[in-house]
Amino acid sequence: MLNQILALAWKDLKIFFKDPGAVALIFLQPFMFIVVMSYALGGLFQPGEGRILLLAVNEDQGIQAAAILRQLDEMNAFQVETAWEGQPLTREMAEKLIVEGKRNLALVFPPDFSEVLEQGPAAAERRTTKVLVIVDPTTSSQFVEPILGTLQGLIERSTYNAMMPKGLDYLFERLAPQIPAEQREAFKAQAQEAMSGGLLGGREPVITLERRAPGGMRVEKYPNAFQQNVPGYTIYGIFWIVSLLAGSVLQEKREGTFRRLLVAPMNRAVLLAGKLAPYYLINLIQIAIMLGASSLLFGMSLGHSPTGLIVVSLAAAATATGLGVLVSALARTEAQVGGLTVLLLLTMSALGGCFVPRFIMPDWLKTIGLITPHAWALDAYQDLLVRGYGLQEILPKVGALVAFAGVFFGIGVWRFRFE
Repeated sequence: MLNQILALAWKDLKIFFKDPGAVALIFLQPFMFIVVMSYALGGLFQPGEGRILLLAVNEDQGIQAAAILRQLDEMNAFQVETAWEGQPLTREMAEKLIVEGKRNLALVFPPDFSEVLEQGPAAAERRTTKVLVIVDPTTSSQFVEPILGTLQGLIERSTYNAMMPKGLDYLFERLAPQIPAEQREAFKAQAQEAMSGGLLGGREPVITLERRAPGGMRVEKYPNAFQQNVPGYTIYGIFWIVSLLAGSVLQEKREGTFRRLLVAPMNRAVLLAGKLAPYYLINLIQIAIMLGASSLLFGMSLGHSPTGLIVVSLAAAATATGLGVLVSALARTEAQVGGLTVLLLLTMSALGGCFVPRFIMPDWLKTIGLITPHAWALDAYQDLLVRGYGLQEILPKVGALVAFAGVFFGIGVWRFRFE
């Protein structure tokens, strides 16, 4: 009985290893996925690495904003950038960098920050001001909120340190001017410790944080989880048409369907177009269902440009179909189709930001991600659904998708064998 089991196992192993291409892909799939995801998320698990990059525009005419930025930069979690390419940052420069996707968040400290923070209780009129937090709307709240919380804490501590001595001086001058200086200093220290422990309630903060999107983005409210996640998973889903298309082509080659169709009065281009058309249509239906269902069931906004959504969807579906042609031309067996499809789709989806937001990846990995159509398609969808852009702003990204589709189709048709 054991010999029979071993004989059957040996037979299947020989069949498996007869296809070296499929064998290589089987082992390469998890390795590539591990490599990409490990580099993409590496900074989250290694202290001191992968620090969050914060643009900072310091318009403050005093010293308080600089002190807060220095404290932020001294933390292991953040790296504050007050200049870009040797030039001090301005608000316009910071917004441009965010719009271009080079950074995701900028802090803008107003000119009167120190003056408002240091004002004493004897001021005739209590002044307030705001620190602007300019954020790309596609940035998730899980990323932004800890930054806002840290900044708010530093501002409150700086406010306390700046205002408390003046408040105590004012109190003693009003209530006990006759107390000797030595006793006054000792009592002030005790009173300050009590107040810092929360024994006295505070008033409304004089400095608040105001979150804004960069200029030019029509963001009526910040996106929910669906607007941030649906585009990525939609793109990841539509590219699985590659497996269906390549598998179908391989089956028709094996059954001789293509060979019989070649005798029909039609050229090969028409034959191939007829084969691809239904899969292209399936992709479009899939996109419509995923976006439509998310809008109807979860209240996800579809942006301000229906035309832009249609154009991006047409280009993304064409790219996915073109990749299917390429895989069907390169793969020779079902095992190779499955292995190559999984390898390409998982790696491209990870690099393109479908699983992990690209803004948390190292710069070199973000650059590599631009060789995938997923990155361009995802950015175009986020422009429409989250950033509030229209057709004109996404045309360069649509052009990139069309170029990907052309390359995939061109190489696929060149290498395609009907028999």
